[in-house]
Order: sequence, then C-alpha cells, then structure tokens
Amino acid sequence: MFWNLLKKELKEQLTISSIIIMISLSFMYAIIGRSIGNIEKEVTKKPSIGIVNLDDGEFGILVADILKNVSNILYEGKDINDGIEITTKNKGVSLLVIPEDFTEKISKESQAEIKIYWILRGLGIMDSVSSGVVEGLINYIKSEISKVLMKNSGLKYPDLVLNPVIKHDVTFLKDKKLENISPNQLINSISSQSMMTSVIIMMLILMSGGSVISSMGLEKENKTLETLLTMPVKRSQIVFAKILSAAISGLIMALIYMVGFSFYMKSFSIATKSVVLESMKLGMDDYLLIGSLLFTAMLSGISISLLLGIFSKDFKSAQSMNFPLIALAIFSMLITMFKDFDTLPSILKIVTFVIPFTHPMLAIRALMTGSHGIILWSILYTTLFAISIIGVVSWLFKSDILIVGRAKINKTKRRKF
Repeated sequence: MFWNLLKKELKEQLTISSIIIMISLSFMYAIIGRSIGNIEKEVTKKPSIGIVNLDDGEFGILVADILKNVSNILYEGKDINDGIEITTKNKGVSLLVIPEDFTEKISKESQAEIKIYWILRGLGIMDSVSSGVVEGLINYIKSEISKVLMKNSGLKYPDLVLNPVIKHDVTFLKDKKLENISPNQLINSISSQSMMTSVIIMMLILMSGGSVISSMGLEKENKTLETLLTMPVKRSQIVFAKILSAAISGLIMALIYMVGFSFYMKSFSIATKSVVLESMKLGMDDYLLIGSLLFTAMLSGISISLLLGIFSKDFKSAQSMNFPLIALAIFSMLITMFKDFDTLPSILKIVTFVIPFTHPMLAIRALMTGSHGIILWSILYTTLFAISIIGVVSWLFKSDILIVGRAKINKTKRRKF
C-alpha cells in the first residue's frame, strides 16, 4: 500500500508541465551561458584594433611595433575617418591614434598622448572585456617607454626601478598554511563553488517544499485528502510517502536545473591558480558527508513544508504558505554567499545554525578548511530536526486540523454551567 501511495504522490508532483518548465529554465540558462561565451577566452584573445601612426620618431615606431605584436590589426594608415570606418565594419574594439609630435614631446620631457577612439557596441559586462584588454596594453606601452627613457638616462636596471618589490603571499586559514596564495585569490577560487552550491540547494528546497505545500492545498480543495484518510492505511505511511516523493521529485528537478545553471556559471569562470584548489581538494569521504547532510537537510525542509501545508485550506492559501519557506531559503543563501560562519556575530550564528537549509550550503567551505566536526554536528542536528518535525506532522495528521486547516474549538468546553 505504501508503494501505491508513493506512486500517487510522484504522479501529482512530477507532472509533465512542471518537468517542461524546469527543462525550459535549464535550457534558457544554457543558451545564455553559451551566448555570453567564456570570459577567460575573451581576456586572453588578441584585441582587434586599428592604428593611425602619424609619428615617424623613435617612440611612435615603438608604440606601433608593440601594438602589432600583441593585437590583431584591422587598419594601419594615416586617415582617421577611414580607420574608424574599417575598424567598426570589422567589429574592432578601438582605433589608436599616435600624433605626429608624440616622440618630440617625450624627448622634451613633456607628457605625450595617445588618442583612442572606442567602438562600444553595448553596455553589458561582456562588452567591457575587450576594452579592458586594450587598457592593459596602454599600461604596457607606458612601461616600455619608461624603460627606454631610463636606459637613455644611464640606468642599467630599469625593470628594478619600475618594480623594486616582489610580493610573496603566505595565507593562514585556520590550521592550513597556503604558500603563494593571497586572500583574494583564495576567496575568488572558492566563491564560485560556494555560490553554485547555495543556489542549487535553495532551488532544491523551494522546488521540493513548494510542491508539497501546493499538493496539500490541492488535495484539500478537491477533497481527495479526506478520501485518502478513510483508506485502510496508517497515516504515518501517508506522511512518509509525501516526504519521500517530494525528496525524489526535488532531486530530479534540481538535477535538471543544475545542468543548465552549470553551463551558465562556466561562462563566467576565470582561471585561478590550480594550487589553490589542489591544496584544498575534497576526498570521497568528504563528498559522502556532504551527501548525507544534503539528504537530512532536504528531509527537514520537506517536513517544514508538509507542516505548513497542513494549515492551508485550499490551493490559493497554500501559495501564501510558501513565503516562510522562501524567506528562510533566500536568507540562508545570502548569508552563506557573503559571510563565513566563523566571522558572523553570535546572534546571527545562532539564527543561521537553527535553519537546517544553511548547513549543506556551508559544508564545502567547512570541509575545505578541515572542519569535519561541524559537519558531523550538522548531520546530527538536521536529523533530529527532521525527526521532530515529522513527529509533529504525524500527530497533526490524526487531528481535525488536517481537514479544516485550523483546530476546532470544542464549544462544550466553553460552556459554563
């Protein structure tokens, strides 16, 4: 009988329309990620530019040679208008104009200028990548001109003058000592993983929990729940069937969503030092801990959803019951994205620890720093939390509140004789 209940709940939650919506959402993320492209490739790609060199002197030739070596030249000539037209037509980034007095000004110890005609096609993030590369080229040109000036002035080691100090980073993170890694490099390399994990877990909770609440409201509206309760089956089995079906459907939905979202996030991936992740690599036992914690946290979330669904009267009221779940899930995601658990104020630590969804979001970061103890405590807490909420739900399933959405008040108790 339990398996029949489970099949029934899965059919109600894994509808064709819900699957199509999630596949469409996943496909949309994949298309966006594909269209944006990979930022890393854009950064390393030679910029397409045009050059108008009106200076035949030493530094004018030096600048032109540097640009030819590190750029894809679309136009090289003396006419600015032709240069802008050809560069624009060939989807170039900019046209650089070296004026005729460029070398003369530098030789007379005056600042010279390079005029840049930017060809901007949009105001998106990706539209600024190529222009950022050209800005880097200008800084490189400044450095090379400075070296020539220093050599002409009799300095033997211009590189030493320009860069007299080399930075050597050693970062201590709890009990780990990380050589040649700065805090920014470490945070940037881990933040993308943490964000991905937080978003997926939030979607898991919202999809599985939301389906349970909506299902309860719909069953009450259609009076199918009353029919189900009259059947010769334990009400505890009804509770477990609903929770298990929600967990299965939530995992399937999250998997579909995760595929598309991973393509989306890859488009923003920028290569970092491999030593950062290599020194904090997770083992198979770590992933088992994460999986166990995710399962117990999901059970906790679904149990809360089932508890909220009990108090709904119909499908419309069930939608409003989603708000507490959404608020808790978003709060957990934002906290884990922007702050570390160890650096939170004491009150926020307590609030964060009480919410069961937060624990799997913090798991990867904690395991990377070797904090296995907090993961074990998290598994224990989320397990006890789920058991206690399931116990409350099972008890409520035996009361009138399941049918009417509120507890009946026995009028006879209020009568006073």
